[in-house]
Amino acid sequence: MNQTVVKNLAKKSERGQAIILIAFAFIGLVAMVGLVTDTGLLLIEYGKLKRSVDAAAVAAAQEYRPNPLADPDPITGIRPLNVTAMENATRTFLQINQINNLDSVEIHTCEEEGDDRPDLCNPDPDGNPIENRKLVEVTATSNVGFAFLRVLGINSAEVVVRSIGEAATIDLVLLMDTSGSMSYATSGDPYESDPGDNPIACNEADDCQPMRAIKDVAMDFVDSLIYYGYDRVAVIPMTGQVTGPTDEAERDPDPEDEDEVLPLSFDRDVILESIDTLTVYQPEICPDPFSIDNIGQCLKFEGGSYVDEFCEPYDAAMALPTDPERGTANPSSCPSSNFGNLFAMAKEAYGGSGNPNLQRTDSLWVTVMVASGPANASTPSDPDLVDYPFGYCPQNTWLLFAMPEPRPRRCRDAVPGNERSPSSALVPYTNPLTGETTNISLYDAEDFARDKADALAASKSPNGVTIYTIGLGDGVTREANGTPAVSCEIETTAGTRDCGEAEYLLTYIARQAGENLSPGEINHGEYFFSPNDAEMRNIFEIIAQNIATKISE
Repeated sequence: MNQTVVKNLAKKSERGQAIILIAFAFIGLVAMVGLVTDTGLLLIEYGKLKRSVDAAAVAAAQEYRPNPLADPDPITGIRPLNVTAMENATRTFLQINQINNLDSVEIHTCEEEGDDRPDLCNPDPDGNPIENRKLVEVTATSNVGFAFLRVLGINSAEVVVRSIGEAATIDLVLLMDTSGSMSYATSGDPYESDPGDNPIACNEADDCQPMRAIKDVAMDFVDSLIYYGYDRVAVIPMTGQVTGPTDEAERDPDPEDEDEVLPLSFDRDVILESIDTLTVYQPEICPDPFSIDNIGQCLKFEGGSYVDEFCEPYDAAMALPTDPERGTANPSSCPSSNFGNLFAMAKEAYGGSGNPNLQRTDSLWVTVMVASGPANASTPSDPDLVDYPFGYCPQNTWLLFAMPEPRPRRCRDAVPGNERSPSSALVPYTNPLTGETTNISLYDAEDFARDKADALAASKSPNGVTIYTIGLGDGVTREANGTPAVSCEIETTAGTRDCGEAEYLLTYIARQAGENLSPGEINHGEYFFSPNDAEMRNIFEIIAQNIATKISE
């Protein structure tokens, strides 16, 4: 073979090797590009999935409530957790974020047992429920397809993302009106006393209206909102629940002489029983004749039929023969609608009812109050007990028939929203029957209620206590005698109307309480007007939805 042929063969061999080397180099280049590009794609998809799962976990946690469509447990009466709503919320958020290539989605809560239970759950949920947390762990698995690494036989990679969402637990305090007006709809005119409205009889039969209807609605409200074992409920009535003896010789008619019916509790049976057994305020039967030496309200009967609640010391004094004697009539021990005391007791309940270890600062503090009229009673501080043994009830609200227009109401002035403090300057007052002039304080039951509502609303940092108020019936819409100090309007289905006398206070409590102590920080609730107990159910449903929204804020 000649030399030229050998050279040509060598050149062809070198060309073949170059092609092989270029092919391997191209594969390596594709692998490097794929490593950069597909890894970047993998990280992008991971970040997108992580953000979506984080949002989905929070959305799922917001549904940590009982399933309203599920049958209650036949023994405990508790409905199971609404896992379906959690799953729907999770998948909705993943779809919104265009996460469609999912292999699987799993949801686990603190209700489960074993390895699937989130690590942060309370290890002793039954023995130490105050540490229970509404945690939802969402695990999503996605298959990310590659573009360049397929050359190396790597078609895709599995991405697993976990996230834990948490919803606030709820500490709910129910403030229930149990004053005498809560039996006026038992018989006859719903807003006037009637022989059939006798609280002694209707308490025994448990059919005082609207009290019975309100209790039923409140129990359904609690069952629909509260997830037992995690959320707590306290029940505080406006008046004492220990009915006095009917023997006039054993009088102790103080309507406020009692603590909360139930401190914050996890126990469903105890909570519902505490609501179910609430009674309308039932003072003693009035003596015949009235005695000026007795104090407080009494139940008057004529011919064996119930007539109404009467303020015995006031009516006894007004029956005296001379003006100087009538001028001593003092009704301050009779009113029973003590809003301020309710708020003070609610604040104490959130603080653990005397046990600071039972306070939960990380829960959502919510107060719901039902009232059928304005505030007219108060609880004096210890230094004021001497001067105001029965509460802050200015003397110019005692002899109403002799007062010029605009006339005040008993233990409150005629001007809603006219705020004062206990340290406000004294003013001169001349008794219209005795002619005696003294310096008196104008601090009244409404001022006291505002102060205590402010203290309650601002008692939790940073968002305060959310307070919802519900005004029931005509008793809250009655017009004030004087021109209100502030404007107030109520939206109704029939349009806008001016607030009633009691509504000035109720709207303040729900919409403004605490602002003077923590400006701009209070997570306020809302005021609702219920013309009758039937509308109350719709209002409680709105409040439940509103609370569910605030859990996520």
